Amino acid sequence: MRKSLCFIAILLTYACSVKENRSECPCELVVRSEEALKTEGSVLVSVIQEDAVVKQGMMSREDFEAGRCRLTVPRKPSTITVFSGITDMNTLNGRWLDIMFEHQCDELYSCREFAPIKGETYDCVVTTHKNFVRLYLTIIGMPEGAQAAVRGSVQGYDIMDQSPFQGNFSCSAPGVENGVEYCIRLPRQTDDGLMLDIMQPGKTTRQIAIGDMISASGYRYDDPDLLDISITVDLSKSSVAVTVADWTIEGYTQIEY
Repeated sequence: MRKSLCFIAILLTYACSVKENRSECPCELVVRSEEALKTEGSVLVSVIQEDAVVKQGMMSREDFEAGRCRLTVPRKPSTITVFSGITDMNTLNGRWLDIMFEHQCDELYSCREFAPIKGETYDCVVTTHKNFVRLYLTIIGMPEGAQAAVRGSVQGYDIMDQSPFQGNFSCSAPGVENGVEYCIRLPRQTDDGLMLDIMQPGKTTRQIAIGDMISASGYRYDDPDLLDISITVDLSKSSVAVTVADWTIEGYTQIEY
């Protein structure tokens, strides 16, 4: 009888020493902002592992700021991307954030963070940066009945790395009045190819290379937080004046039509 009791005690000791392998268990990932978001609209959160989006969610600004962004993901090193301020832009195949033709870029703030994700929970705190440009446009000497439009070659953003992706961007300022300032929101650009088209019925479209003018002002599209730009186009003098945020480029950059 004594031998049996000893055998049972050994079995119990062995069973208690076996630990559960939890390395294959998922992680509860919490993504939250370090500060209040700077714009209205929805928030898109994506989790990228091994060059693929493994989890993605769209939520309201209020839910995100309240810390309700909780995603169950595999325990693997991850990249977290966050886009806030989404109103009109669409997601394509879960991979691209697309600006619809004849629409402006949304007031996007975004960020990209690395998360090791090794334990049962992980708290990812992010800080978003301004990822759009307000182009304030004033046209002097606008012909009666003419239309103005800005076009470029960036159609939106790659959700995985936040880089701009190529495509047709065009946004009109319908009913432009002479000397009245209009605002068109632009995505981050990859070159100096922005064009201002002045369209008048029965006449050839005037194409003004405002991208070159912006570049000549010293403006940089690789800044983490993009600055806003003001452009005054004087059609009678064939001149363009560029103002970037709070600093002004003296004089005019001359262009030929």
